[in-house]
Formats: sequence, structure tokens, C-alpha cells
Amino acid sequence: MDIEAIIEWILRNPQRYPGTHSTSQPRSDHSLKPVEPASQMQLIWKATVEYIHEKLLQGKGVNIPNFGAFTFIIETELPRIGSINPNLGDINEQRLERQHLHKNFPIFVPDTTLQYVLARYHGKNYLEKPASQRSIYQRGFQMIYCNPVPIAMACYLDKNIVKDTHNAIFKAIKDLAKLGRTLHIPFDFAVISIQNLSLNAKFNANFKRQANEKTYETKMRKSDDPCSTFWKTTTEAKWRQSALSTLWVPPSHERTQSMNEKTLALKIMSLDLASTARPNTTSFN
Repeated sequence: MDIEAIIEWILRNPQRYPGTHSTSQPRSDHSLKPVEPASQMQLIWKATVEYIHEKLLQGKGVNIPNFGAFTFIIETELPRIGSINPNLGDINEQRLERQHLHKNFPIFVPDTTLQYVLARYHGKNYLEKPASQRSIYQRGFQMIYCNPVPIAMACYLDKNIVKDTHNAIFKAIKDLAKLGRTLHIPFDFAVISIQNLSLNAKFNANFKRQANEKTYETKMRKSDDPCSTFWKTTTEAKWRQSALSTLWVPPSHERTQSMNEKTLALKIMSLDLASTARPNTTSFN
């Protein structure tokens, strides 16, 4: 079962998965029309995948409550202390190469509630778990939680609809896994497969390459960013730089006004046609 089949399962069992996701909800932008519940949930899922992918490319791990966390295993190589030779190429490129000491391995850590359902999951702990660190936020690299607010802004929906959709999808995944169903959960950067009560995560080769580029080191080190950038960058500026801000562009004001004018003209035409009476065909003898 793919994500479309999982959404169909959820909508067929509204009593099992209650929430605002089961009905069509109004959009925050009035120029956008509400969509049917299945399309609404697929809209939220696509924005969620884009959000997680963007955060991973920024060097952050993302924890999805009741499902799992995407993060990295980081192995550090010995410092390269060789001299920089201007005759071997650009000096800045050589400096980046010398500072590129970390090798990143993207991993998926299932939530404990999901691991409980997966009776045949190998249970290997990719991340070391010291006794003092009980939370995934203490173990993953720069871990953050999956924030529903930017996802809701990208979909032009209320954040509570996003929360209900997430809860329903991840609860349905656990229920279907418990029933022994084979699940194929695609992300843009990875595929999570659940089969025979076990789990396997396979990451895209292109994403692995991006996570090990020389310039990725600067995203992982917060010390490279000047303090002025941190304090002067507003939330609005961050949103404009995000891929979610352009994921779905609302229709322009001119196009919306033109559509409203056509709708109004059709309404007036319908009233004119409805008010037209049939001619009296009674014959006079």
C-alpha cells in the first residue's frame, strides 16, 4: 500500500481516525477553493515531505511524533594538515576540501510506539543511547520536531487540520503494519518499507551525495554564521527563502477577479433564462 491507499483507508474508517481531515476545510486564502478530503490530505503529505527534505538539507534532524526521526550518523576523519598549494587550483576550494572532515550517513530511527508494533524489526540502535539521554532530541544531530505551522502555511490551511492529518496517517501506518500489510511510504529523499512486521529505510543516492558535499559542512557548523545574520533575519525573510513558500502559488488577483466576473455573468444569465416565460399557445376559437 502506498500513501494514496493509506489515505483511502483512513477516509473509509472515519470512526477509527476522527478529526477535521475527514471533511473538506476552507482555505486561508479566499481565492483558493476547498478541495475534497483525499486531495486535502495528499496536499498536506506533499508539503510535509518537502518540509522534512528542506530541514535535512539544512543540516538538521527532524523528529515526527509517533512515527520516527530522520537524522544523521556522523563520522569524523583525521584533520588534513597538508599545506595549500596555489598551483593545484582555487585556494578557497582547497580550504573547503581540507575542512571537509565529516562523513554523514542519513538514517531513520523508528519511534518506540512503531517499534512495538514491528515484532520482527531487527531493533538495531543506529544511535548510541547514553543512560542520561532518553529523548531523541538529545541523540540526533540538531534535532527539531516536525512543525505543522509552515506546512499549514504552504497548504493555505489551518494548523489543526495538519495535526489531525499527521495523527491519522501515522496511526493508520501502525494499524496496517499490525495487520501485516505491506506498506511503501515514499519520501522525496527516501523510501520507508514495512513488510512482514519489519522495517527498512532506503535513502536516495542523490540525497546521500548532497549530504556529503564540501559546502554541507558550513550548514552543520553554526559558528560560521555571523551573529548579525541571526538577529537581523526576520521570520518573513526566512519564509521567503523556504521552498514551502513557492510550493503552491495562489492565483493572481487579476485572474481571480476575472473568474469572479465570469461567475457573476453566468449567474445573471441563469436568472434571465429562469425568468423567461413560455409563450401562451392557447388557441382562440
